[in-house]
Amino acid sequence: MDKKKWIPFLLLVIAALAAELIICNFSACKSLFYKERFVFESILVEGGVETEEGSQTYIVQGSVLTLHIPEVNEEIHNLFFAMDFPENTVVSYTVMLTDEGNYYPFFLPEKILMSGIRKSFYTNIYPSGKVGSIDVQFTLPEGSAVTINGICANARIPFQFSLGRFLIIAGFLFLLYQSNSVKEWQNKTIRSKDKKQLLTTVVIVILLIGMSWKLVRINPMCVEPKWPHHKQYQELAEVISQGHFYLNAEPSEGLLNSENPYDTIYLQANGIDYLADYAYYDGKYYVYFGIVPELLLYLPCYLITGHHMPNYMAVFLFYCGFILAVFALYREICRRWFPHTPFILYLIAGILTVCSGNYLFIIARPDLYDIPIIAANMFTVAGLWLWINGKYAESAKIRIVSYFCGSLCMALVAGCRPQMLLFSFLAIPLFWDEVFKKRELFSKKNWRYTLCICLPYLLTAAGIMYYNGVRFGSPFDFGATYSLTSNDMTKREFNLHQALLGLWHYFARPPVVVSDFPFLQGVQIVSKTYMGKLNSEYTYGGLLVSNAFLWVLLSICKGKEFLKNKLIYIFILSDIAISVILCIADTTVAGILQRYMTDMIWGAWLAAVLLWFAWAEKARNNGTLKTVMLCLTAVFLLQAVYGFGVVFGTGDLGVNVQAANPKLYYYLKELLTF
Repeated sequence: MDKKKWIPFLLLVIAALAAELIICNFSACKSLFYKERFVFESILVEGGVETEEGSQTYIVQGSVLTLHIPEVNEEIHNLFFAMDFPENTVVSYTVMLTDEGNYYPFFLPEKILMSGIRKSFYTNIYPSGKVGSIDVQFTLPEGSAVTINGICANARIPFQFSLGRFLIIAGFLFLLYQSNSVKEWQNKTIRSKDKKQLLTTVVIVILLIGMSWKLVRINPMCVEPKWPHHKQYQELAEVISQGHFYLNAEPSEGLLNSENPYDTIYLQANGIDYLADYAYYDGKYYVYFGIVPELLLYLPCYLITGHHMPNYMAVFLFYCGFILAVFALYREICRRWFPHTPFILYLIAGILTVCSGNYLFIIARPDLYDIPIIAANMFTVAGLWLWINGKYAESAKIRIVSYFCGSLCMALVAGCRPQMLLFSFLAIPLFWDEVFKKRELFSKKNWRYTLCICLPYLLTAAGIMYYNGVRFGSPFDFGATYSLTSNDMTKREFNLHQALLGLWHYFARPPVVVSDFPFLQGVQIVSKTYMGKLNSEYTYGGLLVSNAFLWVLLSICKGKEFLKNKLIYIFILSDIAISVILCIADTTVAGILQRYMTDMIWGAWLAAVLLWFAWAEKARNNGTLKTVMLCLTAVFLLQAVYGFGVVFGTGDLGVNVQAANPKLYYYLKELLTF
């Protein structure tokens, strides 16, 4: 290899190293030039009792320990708290000071100390001139033992080299450099038989699976849930092994005699016991979540091992299947519709899909509710891949197998997340020519193909309808309306005002971006105009606004003729239409919740992927591929920031990484505080 080819990569590594040592350690670099260090000798302690005279260890009385440093009269740039706190304790503190510009004390923003994270014991301050006095109030549990070794000012902040941070910076610079090298893209189109490309894809998929294994265990609250209703799939496995579908839990007398057992506010107000988020019907408790995850994972695990599968493991397995299906589908799309797609574009599209903020929200918060959602996404993507593979297969045997397995995957969605069965209607634009022009489907000549597409739906429908009928007396009743949740689901109906609110919050509501870690703020949805009960939680912004990858949808009208020539224009419109319909359906049936976005995102995302592939091919022909790839690089960065914010966001005050895994949360916070 020409040695000159290594020079750009060497320069990228040097640039990444410089960014890591100088920019990411800016406070440490700045502290090297502070002229004087101060160790305050006169510290008054309030709110704590010293264990022994001169021991410097205090037992906190109440919940606030205050340190007062009078008459500083020095220029102060930072503070270092040489103190020992109980292990794994999150200590919030507030600095209050006076300076030359402020005679009266003023409060600085609240900060956090985390034992084991050394950098958190340093904080920069920016007073106006010399500091007059300093007060520091620490909030921690009563009775905690705190050792005060000293408080320093203008301390030398230690350098912290993070290999992960360095690799991320280097990776982004490499991506930026490669996206600016248009010849590289033109010479490296996706090739189905290229072993190097296949190996690269396999490595990327393995890395993504490894990432998901880390993320799925990032929140201990979801790994070992303490909430009883999160064990519903495990309970269902037990009762199915006993020969029935209703749960063994007996409803309380109050619930049995209640005039409206689905008004849970009334139940709570009158002290009536009930099992939250279970389906209650005709005096029995049921699990209304889709049966397919139960039959595929939970029941076999219980019957074979005698132990229950944890929910996070089920989410992980379905997410792994989703990753594999995404890369298989995109490869098939490139192979059949966009054979000149740059290989790196294929990889980036796959990575951005599985790492979009909405899917990362699921994998980083793997609770009961997310299991059927991610399972339905996996089956939908796999079904589309197999359908397209069958549509273009040259072998009749492969076509039969692909059609049958594809339809089976699409049909199984009904046993996971029934509303996502709408994606099955993509068969209409996909097989339009085969049905109405070529007569390869729904004709006597090719009855086998028709049977392979329809039979899985019939078999799956028969099983699910039997399951529904046995439980709720109707083959079409999935039981979600009987859930004992925050609102009476049996009385919900379509409301235009509510539907419009759903469209706004699910698609168009801007995310709330802040300057503090994790830079994205989940906001509770409250409407001051909807004069009714709106079931809502929090979101991190609408799909179209928050996901930069989807902004390409705005260009769909400009490429209408090009997309029609590719025979995918109607397919793209159908994807978008299904997402919109799912939005309205979810809003009407359940409400506006962050996790429900994963029901509808796939339609919009697939449409965007097709557009990115189309514009890359068009740009390749007119010489503007560099512009497309630079835009995609910017999108990659924006998606990474958004995904990070969703994973570590604190929208749900009870279930988040900050509350469940504070050591990791504050480690990353300090890592991103320069």
